[in-house]
Amino acid sequence: MPKVSRSDEALVEQLHSLVFSDSKSREVIDMGFKEALAIFEGPDYSLPYSSYNIPISHFSDKIAEEQQGMVNLCRVFILRAGCKMPRPEIHRNSIQRLVSFRGEGTIFSATPGGIDMTFNGCQIVSPDSNESSIEKNWDVVPMNTWHFPVAGDNEDWFTVTFHSVPEAEIVDEYAE
Repeated sequence: MPKVSRSDEALVEQLHSLVFSDSKSREVIDMGFKEALAIFEGPDYSLPYSSYNIPISHFSDKIAEEQQGMVNLCRVFILRAGCKMPRPEIHRNSIQRLVSFRGEGTIFSATPGGIDMTFNGCQIVSPDSNESSIEKNWDVVPMNTWHFPVAGDNEDWFTVTFHSVPEAEIVDEYAE
């Protein structure tokens, strides 16, 4: 799996099953995407992306006990077709596990450590594409790593991210 360590494989497989096979989780995720889409309708909203946090309580009791501490925030994210984040971001205190839900795109990541700004891409696709294996659907951005997404040209890119720290603790920092 690209950028998914051995220690992450079991967790990513569990999360993949929750996102795509668990009907209750799917309902909550779909609701989150509706909320994120509604953000684009705001009269003063002009960014090419939107996000919406989903209470982690919808997932935590379905994750193996020994892995529950690895997932403390769920966030759905939509990036408009052909767009990229205006600036790279970094989560200095959180690991980000991301799955492509609909559409496709590339996550560009630098070397962990928060200093390097040389980016390498990892294309990920949604399970409904011809490349539907888990390793093609997921990317893991290590803690303290600059990164940014670029959506494919054909459709908006919908992703689900799971962070290792809770919403109240995550630090979303953007490059100048």
